[in-house]
Amino acid sequence: MPQPNRRTQDAQHCQPGVKAPVSPRSGATRAKLIAVAERLFAEQGVQSVSLNEVNKAAQQRHGSACQYHFGNKDGLIQAILDKHVPAIAQQRDRLFDEMAADGGVPPIEHVVAAFARPVAAKLLDADGGKEFVRLNAQLVAAHTLALRGGDAVPFSAPFTERLRRILYLALERRGIPGHVADRRLVIASVMLFHGLADYSHVLEGSGALDEANIRMFTDDLEAMMVAALVASPGKREDDDA
Repeated sequence: MPQPNRRTQDAQHCQPGVKAPVSPRSGATRAKLIAVAERLFAEQGVQSVSLNEVNKAAQQRHGSACQYHFGNKDGLIQAILDKHVPAIAQQRDRLFDEMAADGGVPPIEHVVAAFARPVAAKLLDADGGKEFVRLNAQLVAAHTLALRGGDAVPFSAPFTERLRRILYLALERRGIPGHVADRRLVIASVMLFHGLADYSHVLEGSGALDEANIRMFTDDLEAMMVAALVASPGKREDDDA
């Protein structure tokens, strides 16, 4: 049986959803493409940056390098998420383990802290952390769908189930029914991701993007997220009750 040549193999790997094999050289190329993409997506917006622009900025001679490694733009975004999200989930799990040791449903304030602080910590991650946060501000709908569960999630989010379950239990404890919590989660997600992304620009522009300023802002942000999550239902909700 004739063996496929390199051109045939490249064409196969350029198909969306087909992952390229990872060799040391391939891994280095993937890492470079991811680093360039997260910077361009953060600076210019996901919709404004083409895969061809990522290839050129990463100085790739292969004009289909992104397609070869990631399939399409969604695959590239997923790779960026896969780079950063596991560490965030690990920090959250540590916080949730501490809460579980106390027994019962944790206060909503503690759950929101576990939601927000690992994301805020990314702003000081020199390996694309603040770019990741700014990119995620563009993906609030995707993150909200992931937290709410269901089949319409555009990106894989395997680490959100524990956060979702504990968050909804904490809100139920405060008298917020599930259908209201669904809407509140959108508001809280916008506050978290856009708040951190926008304020990081403010701090960076003034040369004050440091741990102390991020922590002060995150403390305020958590308080506002809690207030939004547990606020009394709107008038229309009362009228329909």
